[in-house]
Amino acid sequence: MIPNNSIRLRLLLRPRPVTALLVVLFLAACAVPETRGPAPEQPPGAETPEPEAIPHEESREPEPAAEPEATPSAALALAEQAEGSRSEGNLERAAQQLERALRIAPRDASLWHQMARIRLEQGNYPQADRLAGRSLQLGGERDRSLALGNWRVIKAAREAMGDEEGAREAQEAIQRLETGVV
Repeated sequence: MIPNNSIRLRLLLRPRPVTALLVVLFLAACAVPETRGPAPEQPPGAETPEPEAIPHEESREPEPAAEPEATPSAALALAEQAEGSRSEGNLERAAQQLERALRIAPRDASLWHQMARIRLEQGNYPQADRLAGRSLQLGGERDRSLALGNWRVIKAAREAMGDEEGAREAQEAIQRLETGVV
């Protein structure tokens, strides 16, 4: 019986061309070749201009800022519900509704502002400060009333935290916005 076992063992260990071919094909399929096109040809003697050599148009007006995306109606409905919950004094419910709205429309500056106001009313001053800052980041100074509201939340939060210098900076920003000097 020993000879039979050795034959079986040799058959099992014998290299199989089909198996080797499948392994090679599998590995080749995993590789992604880098595709490169031919380099653009330049006529002899032509040089690529340096960036400074390209004339700039002095009279070009800056491009207008992109309009913010429209907020989905589901997020607007949740924001309305949150305002209702807030006016009823249910700040926790209002915060939950705004969190849902923010998952739907995370780039809506007014939703971040509304959440900042809720956190301020809840006494969560560090988060109110951060959320109003996020709203400012997203909305910039495009919507002056929103920016003013954000700076007012920031000022109140910083005053409540005892950050006098931060509150003073916020007050200066409020004054700049109120006078139109940005």
